[in-house]
Amino acid sequence: MSITIENLKRVMKNKGYKWYTDRPNMIGVRTTLDIPDSFNDFFCMVYSIPEMPSTLSLKQKQAFLNNWGFIGANGRKLSEDGVSGKNTDYAISQYESKKGKEDLKIFPNTTNPGVYWLNHPMNKMGAAVLKPGQWEDCWSRGQHIKPSHRALRQTGKITVYRDNDKDNNYDLNESNTQNGLFGINIHGSGRKYPSKQIGKWSAGCQVFSNWEHKEFVMDVCDNFKAHTGNKFTYTLIDEVDLS
Repeated sequence: MSITIENLKRVMKNKGYKWYTDRPNMIGVRTTLDIPDSFNDFFCMVYSIPEMPSTLSLKQKQAFLNNWGFIGANGRKLSEDGVSGKNTDYAISQYESKKGKEDLKIFPNTTNPGVYWLNHPMNKMGAAVLKPGQWEDCWSRGQHIKPSHRALRQTGKITVYRDNDKDNNYDLNESNTQNGLFGINIHGSGRKYPSKQIGKWSAGCQVFSNWEHKEFVMDVCDNFKAHTGNKFTYTLIDEVDLS
């Protein structure tokens, strides 16, 4: 499997899906090798890096760089203090090499519910498993359960498979699907360290194993929120599509 901007564009074109140039393309990749309770899928985000206004102060430049995911040489967000240094210089150099171009970020996640919810489904029809497809304008920036948990909240109707055999593995049964609003959010798992098991983190949501990856995606989405009317599209494809 090769995840590149060119390959993602090819899949989207072949499937007749939209490729956005004015907002982030958020694409989930469901892998073929299914390991129950494992974050073995991928969340891909492709977006264009805008020009940084030349009139910004250094402090404002640091904030701009943070908002677009350009970190310092130490691997961390910049201190927005208006003081120059190697971290700010490093972030600026990274920005200069990417401005005006499309950038790709790939993060581990899950597109499937954890074993707990497969065996204890919230819905009498069974656990929810998002069906592959392009779900246009079906998510909005909001929160997941708590105000402190920034997330993309489902606000448009999508289709899910329902798995009700409680055998630890998800099933994609075309005869058992449901369309509607189910709270299939795009959110994070544990804050302190990357999660190794899905556990109760996903009952069908698209969940990041690393909190900082989720926070990065929310930062980027916030940059486009006004432009999109706080509506975002998420596309789910299968690994075989990238072959």
